Amino acid sequence: MNEQGRFDISILYVEDEPAAREEILVFLQRRAREVFAAANGREGLELFREKRPDIVITDIRMPILDGLEMAKQIRAIDRDAKIVVTSAHGDTAYLMQAIDVGIDAYVMKPVDAGKLQEAIRKCAEVVEYRKEALRHQRELQRSMEELQAALGKVKILSGLLPICASCKKIRNDTGYWEQIETYIRDRSEAEFTHGICPDCKKIYFPGV
Repeated sequence: MNEQGRFDISILYVEDEPAAREEILVFLQRRAREVFAAANGREGLELFREKRPDIVITDIRMPILDGLEMAKQIRAIDRDAKIVVTSAHGDTAYLMQAIDVGIDAYVMKPVDAGKLQEAIRKCAEVVEYRKEALRHQRELQRSMEELQAALGKVKILSGLLPICASCKKIRNDTGYWEQIETYIRDRSEAEFTHGICPDCKKIYFPGV
């Protein structure tokens, strides 16, 4: 939750009764980053497909497509979707159906603001945990890709190197004799700067 008391989440609210929908919408808009509204299950399902909200809050009894059937279809789209059901019906059958669908919370009507906020808070914590885990996974993947790219640029010299005792050329894998600096440059990240050592200076530039 940020300093303004809002959760960094998006919510889809589905309710067929206009007065109840407007009242709860005001409540939700004060507590979520983004809120979408639908008047029935079909509209709600279409909005879910389009917006992919973090949490769905829905009534059960609605025309065209009821809340539980909408929830089933949402689960088929996203098995991890967080769904909260509100209902004025205390019928145990509805509760059992909601459990079968895998509803995350069940809030009775008239909606108690404290209970609804608590349901949202619990869902929001799970949503944020998943988002954080996904961010870490993406960062780890990016780090691994960067490491692989870096390793791909590193060339390592190892093993025995056949080198001429006289001219100091190295025999490569094809049997061709190369200058040592060419051999090393092609197989490592080393760069060369040329100079002359004191012993060679005496031989090739005596008196200098």
